[in-house]
Amino acid sequence: MIGAPRERRDSLIMVSSTRQAIAGILVIFGVALFARAQTQTAPVKEPSSTVSGRITIKDKPVPGIAVGLSLNDSTRQQPVTHRAVTDVNGEYRITKVPAGNYYMAVSAPGFVLPDATGIQRSLIIGKGEAIEHVDFALTRGGVVTGKVFDADGRPLIEQEVALFSEGAGDRGRSRYPYLNGNTDDRGVYRIFGIPTGKYKVAAGSGDDDSFGARYRPASYRRTYHPNVADQARATVIEVREGSEATNIDIVLGRTVTTYTASGRIVDEAGQPVANVPYAITHFASSSSTHSMSTGAVSNARGEFKFDKLTPGQYAAMIRSEENSEMRADHVPFEITDSDVTGLVLITKKASSVSGVVILEGNEDKVIRDQLIKTGMGVSVAGSGSQRGGWGHSTRPAPDGSFRIGGLAAGTATFYISSSSRFRILRVERDGVIQPRGIEIKERENVTGIRIIAAYANASIRGTIEVQNGTLPPNAQFSVWIQKLGEEPGTIASASSASIQVDARGQFVVDGLMPGTYELHAGVYIPGTRGSTPTKKQEVAVAAGVTNVTFTLDLSSLPKRP
Repeated sequence: MIGAPRERRDSLIMVSSTRQAIAGILVIFGVALFARAQTQTAPVKEPSSTVSGRITIKDKPVPGIAVGLSLNDSTRQQPVTHRAVTDVNGEYRITKVPAGNYYMAVSAPGFVLPDATGIQRSLIIGKGEAIEHVDFALTRGGVVTGKVFDADGRPLIEQEVALFSEGAGDRGRSRYPYLNGNTDDRGVYRIFGIPTGKYKVAAGSGDDDSFGARYRPASYRRTYHPNVADQARATVIEVREGSEATNIDIVLGRTVTTYTASGRIVDEAGQPVANVPYAITHFASSSSTHSMSTGAVSNARGEFKFDKLTPGQYAAMIRSEENSEMRADHVPFEITDSDVTGLVLITKKASSVSGVVILEGNEDKVIRDQLIKTGMGVSVAGSGSQRGGWGHSTRPAPDGSFRIGGLAAGTATFYISSSSRFRILRVERDGVIQPRGIEIKERENVTGIRIIAAYANASIRGTIEVQNGTLPPNAQFSVWIQKLGEEPGTIASASSASIQVDARGQFVVDGLMPGTYELHAGVYIPGTRGSTPTKKQEVAVAAGVTNVTFTLDLSSLPKRP
């Protein structure tokens, strides 16, 4: 706190009583003015919140367990900002927490929440809340351990081992690993802290990890225990509380042979083009592509080369910068059992689009600057574009003007990062609205584009309440939303909104444009057969925060087996 100015006594010793009285009045008046100024200018401090609860294992308190809060940000991992440690009674209390959306995690290696996917929960905290009884009843997780050998029986060191969930909805084809581990110098791995459930174990690289060989001294085909390539034929490992599945060994075959693909980058006259950045796309499946660039550029002879490629479908391409005047059609190729040579990427004059991005209905300079920093991009569909590859994006100038080059002919559609709160309302060309995109011809420089964007400053905050029953601890609430009168998947649709729901039934839908929405709420209970209760209602949303409440009737809740 800044105190009032002190009087210096020695300056008052020689003055008359009258002057002392006047000086005293002035000092008092000055102090009053200073206090008034402090009252008027000091920022209002928002009330903070507290979160408290208890951590137990088999109904017994657990002291010394750390509990932390980190902001729930889907764009990047956030550090823990508030924490506490349980006392001898297993109780914790986190104080001075600002309002916001958080992840709450317990640091208890080897332990999990029963019937859950870890020891982390979402928590939506309001201003000045005292949130109590956020309890964690932990159970000891299971263990899966074994060895990984090569075809000659030698242990494989630092080999990644993946655990795939075999849940009821996975149909035996879980694509992404649930947990990972690595082998030690004996080829032994040990994955712990596994929730109760059914799993399959694999080592080696899958089709979705085709570029992984580039970072490993040797690459092996993905193999599932007990030594099968087909995930559907893999043995299911059942994990229970505190159980340990041992001898889950895997023998990997011979190292995967990798190949190279090489070629040249030339102009339309067949002359080599140097210093052109190039990239590659791998088509892992009909719906999955992976693009990668090492930052390499063509040499003085226009030559390029990709190495350590596993068999599969690929496409070579150049990386066009935002102001590039050249482009090249992608060149597809297939790696089977030999190197691929003689690929030719022919550069040609590219098309471009230029114009200005405008923020409508908001004169806030901070918001306008944020739009410029967020940037924008364009995608082109048509005969001149191919599946996969790199997008074309830019950051507009301070006045909103932009230019994006390196484009093929086709229909161009614009976008703003979906993680931002900005939505494109319409796109105009020479003053005419283009609802289906901008048609770009080969080698054409399209000008006069106006992208009118808006700041999605509306939010819904709500609560899901239940009646005629009690939900089990593993129940999970869900919320989904659609703007009425709008086709799903449009640029400004509600699918771009950020939806967060916590275990208390509190939810927040951020990043909405004002309008009327159909809001749905439901609850999922693992292990329950049949449908679970859901409810929908129309919500008129204005700028700012709209509050709603859902009530779910549990009287028709199906019984657990």
